[in-house]
Amino acid sequence: MYCSRCGKPIPDGAAYCPDCGPEKVPEVQPQKEEKKSMFRMPGKGSKSYAAIVTALMVFPASICVAIDIAFDRYDYWFGYVLGALIVSWVVTVLPVLKVTPPAVTALICFGSIIGYAYYIMSKTDMFDWLPEFVLPLFILAAAFVAMDISLIGGRKIKGLHIFSMLSLQSAAFLVCWEVAWDNFRRGTIDLQWSLILACGFISVIAVLEAFNYVFKINKK
Repeated sequence: MYCSRCGKPIPDGAAYCPDCGPEKVPEVQPQKEEKKSMFRMPGKGSKSYAAIVTALMVFPASICVAIDIAFDRYDYWFGYVLGALIVSWVVTVLPVLKVTPPAVTALICFGSIIGYAYYIMSKTDMFDWLPEFVLPLFILAAAFVAMDISLIGGRKIKGLHIFSMLSLQSAAFLVCWEVAWDNFRRGTIDLQWSLILACGFISVIAVLEAFNYVFKINKK
């Protein structure tokens, strides 16, 4: 225990502080140890970014589900789109929220990518595409995560620029995903859904950079 007046240690069982004396008896309080938790509460800016990205993903997801159910009732393809959106959300939003340590966040991101790849392979019975399709995308995702840890951890990118960078990475990853998929399945590249989603992320970047510019002007 420590004296609340002078801060010096007090022997166990002592009625008063040896330095302050019996005439100045302070309240003796035991030193409390801070409990460390693996999960953290996200900040307001992180929650706002997560809400914007989630809202932008709901629209293409609902449209794809509605079209697939209405016009193709046997071979449902909207699972591929939903899976890509979920992976994009995990990769772009989870590092910003910072609810888990960086190592745990990286494992969750990689696990979501591998899980989505396994889902596609199980649906198509094509397990021979790992080196040609999954491995390049996994390397790209690993490079993005390493870049994020370096730039964000080193505080080279701050504020809303972090969200803009993650949105740009997500748009690039989705385009690369469809390029790799088209090249693997047909040998030709025909970009469709990835461009639509990329435009959504570019819109997020434009909004974030506009807010950052306004904040910068108001500080002057």
